[in-house]
Amino acid sequence: MDPATVNSEIVTPVIANPQAAVPMDTAPNPALADLQDIIHPDPIGAWPWAIGYWLVLALVIALITLLVIWLRKRARDFAPKKAAKQLLNQLDKQAPSYVSDVNSLLKRTAMSYLSREAIASLDGEAWAAWLDSYLPAPKRQRIGHLLAKRHQPTPLTIAEANELHELAKAWLASKATLSAPLPNLVQAKGYVQASGDAQAKSQAPILPADTKQPEAQC
Repeated sequence: MDPATVNSEIVTPVIANPQAAVPMDTAPNPALADLQDIIHPDPIGAWPWAIGYWLVLALVIALITLLVIWLRKRARDFAPKKAAKQLLNQLDKQAPSYVSDVNSLLKRTAMSYLSREAIASLDGEAWAAWLDSYLPAPKRQRIGHLLAKRHQPTPLTIAEANELHELAKAWLASKATLSAPLPNLVQAKGYVQASGDAQAKSQAPILPADTKQPEAQC
């Protein structure tokens, strides 16, 4: 047999049947048809907040509330002094009653914070000492000397009136909490409280809405 013929007989079946090498089972697997696609979990959102965020929010709200309450209380506490400052600026420094007007204004302001019994009886050196306790150290020992001149017929000079105005303004600007004078201060340097009661004049405390000129104290 011719070798060429033998080779053609061997090769030809392979070429004539190209699908002989393909697997017979090409149908899809029924078990795989029931499988679902992989479902990923939803991304974690910012809501609802964790308990820690709620605690921080509650703390912030509480702090803001306390701050607002403190600021409103502070505004109410300084309202009489603020009103007194406006009245002080309206007083005529050249008026003969200027010293009495300033003295009356300071007493009315003090009685807006303290009882009438604690303030109305103060006069003379005891009154001056109590006012000095709320003035800066460099401004002390002067307001009593100037207020005492309300009993003199001669009015203050321009320089004295300006000094009294600055002292009164400094006293009204003090942020210290006013407290009732001590008993030993009331009786200081021979001051008799009974005489002060006789000299004290009935005056209304200063309110924030008070716009009337203060009355002169005798």
